[in-house]
Amino acid sequence: MSARNGNIQSGVGTCRRALAQDGPRFELLFGLGAAQQASGDAFGAIESYRRCLRLNPDAPEIHNNLGTVLDQIGHAEEAIACFRQALALKPDYVRALNNLGKVLREAGQSTEALDVLQRALALAPRNATTLTNLGFALVQLGRGGEARRRLTRAIALQPQLAEAHHGLGEALLTEGDTQGALAAFQRALARKPDLLEARLQWGRVLLGECRYTEALDAFQQALRHRPHSAEAHHCCGLARAESGDLEAALPSYDAAVALDPRHAGAHLSRARVLAAVQRLPEAVDGFHRAAALRPSDTEAIGEEVYALTKMCDWPAARAARQTLENLTTDAEVFQPFAYLSLYDDPAGLLSSCRHYAAAIVRKRAPLVPAPRSAHDRIGVAYLSRDYFSHATAYLIAELLELHARDDFKIYGVSYGPDDGSAIRRRIASACECFIDVAGKSDQEVASWLRAERIDIAVDLKGYTAFGRSGIFAYRPAPIQVSYLGFPGSMGAPFIDYLIADAFVIPEAERCFYEEKIAYLPGCYQVNDRKRRIAERTPERVAVGLPPQGFVFCCFNNNWKITEEVFEVWMRLLQAVEGSVLWLLGDNPWAEQNLRREASVRGVAAERLIFAGRMGHEEHLARHRLADLFLDTLPVNAHTTASDALWTGLPIVTCAGRSFAARVAGSLLHAVGLGELVTTTLQEYERLALSLAREPQRLRGLRAKLLQNRATFPLFDTPRFCKHLEAAYRQMWLTQRDGKPPETFSVQPLGIEVERPGGSSP
Repeated sequence: MSARNGNIQSGVGTCRRALAQDGPRFELLFGLGAAQQASGDAFGAIESYRRCLRLNPDAPEIHNNLGTVLDQIGHAEEAIACFRQALALKPDYVRALNNLGKVLREAGQSTEALDVLQRALALAPRNATTLTNLGFALVQLGRGGEARRRLTRAIALQPQLAEAHHGLGEALLTEGDTQGALAAFQRALARKPDLLEARLQWGRVLLGECRYTEALDAFQQALRHRPHSAEAHHCCGLARAESGDLEAALPSYDAAVALDPRHAGAHLSRARVLAAVQRLPEAVDGFHRAAALRPSDTEAIGEEVYALTKMCDWPAARAARQTLENLTTDAEVFQPFAYLSLYDDPAGLLSSCRHYAAAIVRKRAPLVPAPRSAHDRIGVAYLSRDYFSHATAYLIAELLELHARDDFKIYGVSYGPDDGSAIRRRIASACECFIDVAGKSDQEVASWLRAERIDIAVDLKGYTAFGRSGIFAYRPAPIQVSYLGFPGSMGAPFIDYLIADAFVIPEAERCFYEEKIAYLPGCYQVNDRKRRIAERTPERVAVGLPPQGFVFCCFNNNWKITEEVFEVWMRLLQAVEGSVLWLLGDNPWAEQNLRREASVRGVAAERLIFAGRMGHEEHLARHRLADLFLDTLPVNAHTTASDALWTGLPIVTCAGRSFAARVAGSLLHAVGLGELVTTTLQEYERLALSLAREPQRLRGLRAKLLQNRATFPLFDTPRFCKHLEAAYRQMWLTQRDGKPPETFSVQPLGIEVERPGGSSP
C-alpha cells in the first residue's frame, strides 16, 4: 500500500471512530465521504454524502461532491441533478459549473454544456479546467479551430494538465492533423499514464493510419492500466481484425461484451468478424443484439440484412430490411458494398459512398503538393491488397506485363498478404517496382508515392473488404483513379476518374458518378489470355452432376442470388425435364436455405448441386460440364463471367441500372454475344428457356463464343492495354495543362496521342 493510500485509509478510520463516539455530525460525515471517494469506495461515499444532506440539504459542496461520485459510477442523470441543485444554491459555483458542463458534454448535450462552461469561464477566465472542458465541448460541436485555441490557452496556464493535452489532440484531429494529435496524446499520457480515453484515442489514430502493431500496443497498455475496460478490449479486437487476424480478434470482443454486455459497438464489431469468418448465424445474432442496444442506429440492422442475404435466408432478410426501411430510407446507413449488393440504385449508392468518403476525408489532410517535374515516362502505381490468389490478380496480371515501358513506369503497391503463389510472383515480376507496404500507415504509403513522383495512382480495391482508400485521401498523386475493384462511384473528392465503358455507365446514369469517366472502347474489364485451363475435364459424377441432363450453372457467390432471380431459375428447372442447377458451395446455411426454397417451389432439393472450391485451373476446367450460365441481379457476374466466357460457356444476363448490374452485359457485348443480354427478368427467363430447349442454337452460340474469343476485344489484352494507356495519357495531358479532370472517351486503335516527352507513338 502506498503512503497516500495508507493516509486515506487512516482518514476513513479516524472519521468512523469519531462518528461512533460523537454521533452523526455534518463535518465528520463530509470528511468520511471525501475519504471514501478518494479511496475508490464510491458507494460508501454516496451514502455518507446523502447522510450529510439529511443534516444540511442546503450545502452546495455536498451536492457537487455527490454528483462527482454518481458520475464516476455512470449515473449521469442523477449527477446532473446534483450539480444543478448545487448551482441553485450557489449560482457562481465555478467547480459545479465545470462538473455540470463536463457531464452534459459526455451525455451528448454539447450545446447546453457550452452555455454552462461559458458561464464558468466568465467567472474564472484563467481556470484551465474550464478552458479544457470548453475545448472538448467545442470539438463535439465541430468547432475545432476555436477548441484548439481554448485548449492551447489551458496548457499555457497549466502545462501539466493532462486532460488539456488530450483535448488538444481531439481538436487537432478535427482539423486533419493526425501527427499533431498523436503528439498531443503522448504528452497527455506522459503526464497521466492512466488517462484511459487519451490512450485509447492515441491507439485509434494509429489504427486509422493502419499502424496495426503500434495501435495494438497502445490498447494493450490501456489494459495494463485498466484491465476491466470493455472499450480497451474492444479496441484490441479492432486492431487485430483490421490487420487481418480475424480469429485473434474474437477473444478480445468476447472479453469486451463479458465486461459490458450493453457495449453495442463491441457486439457490432464481433458480429462483423463472425460474418467474415463465415460463422453467419452467430453474426446475425450479434448484429441483432447491437441493433437492440442502439435502436436508432441503423448500421447494425443493415449489416444483419447483408449477413442474412449471404445465408440466402430471404424471409429473415426481408423482415430485417422492412425494420430498417421503417426507421429510415437513407442510403447512408449502409456500407457501400452492402448497399450495392441489395439495391439496383446508382443514386442511393452514390449517397452511401459520399457519406463513407466524408468520414475518410475528415481524418486526413492532403499532403503538400509535389513540385512539378519533367520526366520522360508516366509513373502509374496500382495499389491493391489482392496481389495473391485472388480474382483481381488473375484479371490484371497480363496487363502489367504488357504496359509499354518506354512510356510508362509501372509500380505495384501491395498492402495484402504474400501467399507465395505463382500469380503473386508473376505480378511482382511484371512491375518495374513492386513494393510491399502491408506494415506501413496510410500516410507513410502516401508519402512514399509522393516522393516517387507518381503521376497516376490507381485504386484497385475501393470500398471492398480491407480496402485502403485512406491512402488516396492524402492526395499522394496529381491524378487518382478508381478501377476494377469497386463497381460504382466512390463518391470521393480524392478520386478524379473512374475507368468504365459506355455500357456499364450509360449517358443517362452519368449524373450518379462523382468522378469524371474515362470511357474505354469495348469493355472496361481487363482479362488475361494466359489463364490456364486444366487439360483434364472431370467426369460429371465426380463433381456431383447426374450422368445426363441439362446443366444450368451459376458460380457467383451465393449472396448475389436474390429471391426474384431464384424463382426464375426454379421455373426453368420445372420447364426443362431432367435439368439441374449447379451452384457454388459458399456456406452450409445458404445450401440448406436454397434447397428449402427449391422444395417450397415444387423443385426437388437434389436438383440443386453445390460445387466446392478448388484450384483456379481446375475450376475453369469444370465449366466445360455446364450448358448455360445464368447470371444474377442486382449484382452480375464480374470475374466469374470472364471465367465462364474464357472457357466457352455462354451466359444469359439481365442488365439493370447500376454499374454492378451491367458488367456481364458489357463482357457479352465485347465478345460479340450481345444477343444474350436482356433487360427484364421476363425476357431473361424466355431466352434461357429457349436456349435450353434448342440445343442446336446453343451449340451455335458456343461455337461463336469460341471463335470470337480469339478476335473480339474482350480477351484482346494487348489492344485493351493500348486503350488504357491512351486514357492515362489523356489524364496526364489534362493535368499537365492545368485543366480540371473531364470526362472523355478513348478512340479505338489508330488514333495518335502525345507522349510525355512530346513525341507521337
